[in-house]
Amino acid sequence: MSLWQDIRYGERMLRKSPGFAVTAVLTLALGIGATTAVFSVCDALLWKPVALPHMESLAMVLQRMPEAPNQWNGATPADLEDVRRESTSFQDFATWDNGLANIAGASGEPERVIQALTSANFFDVLQVQPVLGRGFQEGEDQPGREREVVLSDRLWRRRFAADPTVVGKTIRLDDQNFVVTGVMPASFDFPLATELWTPHAYTAEQRASRRNNSLVAGARLKPGRTVEQAAAEIDSIGARLERAYPDTNKGRRLMVWPAQRFLVEYETAQYLVMLLCSVAFVLLIACVNVANLQFARATGRLREVAVRTALGASRWRVVAQLVTESVLLSVAGAAFGLLIAKWGMNLMKAGMPPEIARYILGWKDIELDARVLGFAMAAALLSGILAGLAPAWQCSRPNLTDALKEGGRGGSTGSARHRLRNILVAAEIALAVVLLVGAGLMVRGFRSLLDSGERLQPETLLTLRLTLTDNKYHEPFQRVAFYRNVLERICAIPGVRAATAVSALPYSDHSNGRAYTIEGRPVEPEKQPTGMYQLATGSYFETLRIPLVAGRLLTEGDGPDTTKVAVISRRMADRWWKNQSPLGQHIKLGLADSKSPWLTIVGVVADTVHNPYDREPRRVLYVPFQQAPALWMDVGIRTAGDPLALAPAVTAAVRSVDREQPITDMRTLARSIHNRAIGLNYMAVLMGIFGLLALVLSAIGVYGVMAYLVSEQTHEIGIRMALGAERQSVLGLIFRKGMITIACGLVVGMPLAWAFARLMASLIYGVNANDAISFTAIPLALIAAAALAIYIPARRATRIDPIIALRYE
Repeated sequence: MSLWQDIRYGERMLRKSPGFAVTAVLTLALGIGATTAVFSVCDALLWKPVALPHMESLAMVLQRMPEAPNQWNGATPADLEDVRRESTSFQDFATWDNGLANIAGASGEPERVIQALTSANFFDVLQVQPVLGRGFQEGEDQPGREREVVLSDRLWRRRFAADPTVVGKTIRLDDQNFVVTGVMPASFDFPLATELWTPHAYTAEQRASRRNNSLVAGARLKPGRTVEQAAAEIDSIGARLERAYPDTNKGRRLMVWPAQRFLVEYETAQYLVMLLCSVAFVLLIACVNVANLQFARATGRLREVAVRTALGASRWRVVAQLVTESVLLSVAGAAFGLLIAKWGMNLMKAGMPPEIARYILGWKDIELDARVLGFAMAAALLSGILAGLAPAWQCSRPNLTDALKEGGRGGSTGSARHRLRNILVAAEIALAVVLLVGAGLMVRGFRSLLDSGERLQPETLLTLRLTLTDNKYHEPFQRVAFYRNVLERICAIPGVRAATAVSALPYSDHSNGRAYTIEGRPVEPEKQPTGMYQLATGSYFETLRIPLVAGRLLTEGDGPDTTKVAVISRRMADRWWKNQSPLGQHIKLGLADSKSPWLTIVGVVADTVHNPYDREPRRVLYVPFQQAPALWMDVGIRTAGDPLALAPAVTAAVRSVDREQPITDMRTLARSIHNRAIGLNYMAVLMGIFGLLALVLSAIGVYGVMAYLVSEQTHEIGIRMALGAERQSVLGLIFRKGMITIACGLVVGMPLAWAFARLMASLIYGVNANDAISFTAIPLALIAAAALAIYIPARRATRIDPIIALRYE
């Protein structure tokens, strides 16, 4: 009953101070709204349960990466078979590999779709079955029985118009016939973004392989067994395999992860937790602002509190009443904050390109659901208590004599109250400088990453991906002829200046790392040189604007019957030929006993950034496409104008060579750069927004404190001016008091900002923890904003009429 009375009384008191109430509600709405929006993203991407039954008993068996404990590799078929046979922790064990497939016919354009090649018991282990038809049956992952396919709900609706009779029909995958056996539920999306599942039919030789580490295993724990117990057992099995097969398994160990950890990328979790901590700073600053507002308001209520205390109200009762009023403000702020959160969530979802969103687990689940509403209410209650407790505690112990005799003004607020308010403002400035420096570093780091691709002139480069099937293009000369014909027809299109084909264009997310051997330099297997392996046509370097450093470039004359040659990047030359020219040196793919031919290095070219997250340019080995033709290649087209305007003509040119050939990832290189850096883009934008909020809220907080200080010292200022004090001296007095508090906040905040910058640099490539501009400009900007917030009430103080001020009580 007393709580209801406190609520009703608090509501009446807030209506009597509408200006204070509106300011406090809007301040808290900004903090709660921003925090709730970021929490909704964290909840959807990190904590919300995935639509797989009994996730607690599902574990993944992976190959450990010693140099990166939070990353993983796939395992080999033979290693996983040993685990399946020897482990006592698992009752069901399924494997899969990720792939891509060309799909043609079925009343649609040829397209490239994401494929999962699975063991026959894949759906049984995951405990999810098709809603139409059936999954795979035992033995259907054997050679000769694997021509079956299960469709995703998304592919079934998009390409087959949700045909309920699709089960039993034949479709063309990679130029072979497959029978549709089932369609999965719309909620099933595993592995992420997969559009069809087919059995992986390994031969006996492939099953015995300990070199092809591309398989992932999912297993169900036996009742009573834990992931930790399974991990210990798998580690011991891995140690035995290392001893038994030293040629292939030396340094190789296996590990077990819970399914949830497997599904959430480590970097994603780091970025999101950092964002949540950053936005929590904004909420804290908002709470400090509201606390200072309540300090000022509480001073005018000392007589009211003194009367209640004199009538027998306990201190706890007074604190409860005042905190209740603060919670009412925060709940009202949460109501408006939810509108801000909803708006922010819609903006974030709309800004994510669809071709990227489909690969982000949980992105489509970002919404204002019950979990998010519960968080918003919890944030509101906590904010109300944080913002109201200190002012309530101070106000609840007035000097009864002074408070009752001064007609409600409340007498002197006391040095303790002044110190606490100054501490809160200094803390606000410290939090703001940490957040602002972090935002500045993120924005500048993101800009530097984008600038790294400007040399490639990405706005005039159209890119696309072509993947041939081995069934149709088995012979090397067929592949060479296909790409030659495609490039010739593209170059004939008006507006095309040059065209090329390469294994992986910069920022394409395609890459092929290979080990290689340098002639005359024997090394231990664990120290084997590695680098990026690129097949490229002769026009690649001209089309991409990559300059020659030494020697010559690849040419169309480097054919299958000529000397095997290679061009290397400057980074590779500096790494392995520091004090000599690499020209004329010989190199080959693989280890020393590899049957690969020796390649003669004929040129060195400038380095190129291939991934915005790379810490340094990659060591790249370029080989003529004609000498080692591959099935899959990126095509780059340099245009005179808008590249996308030529997209229909380019599509027609490819289809004129092979009408069933899918074209994927057609976009400008500028778009590819944007997509590859989208995570950093979101971080930079959100950190920038949080930084601006922190700046605005801090300035408002400083203004509020100084305005109250001026009003409190009106009598003193009047005496000073009556005794002849100059306006400038009064202005300087107030400025000194305000800037001392600001300086204290900066003294505390700058070391914290320095530590935060190093944390960010260790987690996010592109962030320079020693960026002098950020560490100089941002504190100056904060000082300028604070100075303006101090100047406005200080200037008002200099215009006080001494006669009026001397009468002020």
